[in-house]
Amino acid sequence: MSRIFAGFAVTGCLLFIPPDAEGCGDTLVSLLSSVRYQRAYMASRHASIVVFSNQRATGPVLTNPNLRATLKEVGHSVVIVQDSAQLDFVLKAGNVDVVLADAADAGGLSRELKAAPNKPVIVPVLYKPSKDEWAVAQKQYPFPLKASADQIQFLRMIEMAMKARAKP
Repeated sequence: MSRIFAGFAVTGCLLFIPPDAEGCGDTLVSLLSSVRYQRAYMASRHASIVVFSNQRATGPVLTNPNLRATLKEVGHSVVIVQDSAQLDFVLKAGNVDVVLADAADAGGLSRELKAAPNKPVIVPVLYKPSKDEWAVAQKQYPFPLKASADQIQFLRMIEMAMKARAKP
């Protein structure tokens, strides 16, 4: 009798386990298959992103084809510019929501972005910052990122920037 009761108890518990669960890493695990988190994630607000990349240390991070592909996969549009003239042209020509740039360029770009008609948000990227540099960046900018951040952190920060931008 106790074996039958134990069998029913185990079966009952299994019925309450959800079919999808998040496993370790960024894989969404299902009973029959798995899906990468980036492909399961779609941006709630599609952003027009400009990547300001020059010859600074974060240049390879910002121009990484995998990052660009991930941003496009989730619904963002991405344009890469390499100097201020190209940035001015893009700002005047279209609707720019977010600008990803090296932290060293962020100060100068902030002035240009404030003059832009749609007031894009800057997301500065810091390359191996010290604790003091990181603290200053967090005080100065609401959405700083470390160059070592993975693609999911880039997506989250862009999503936060878009939410903040939508607030009146």
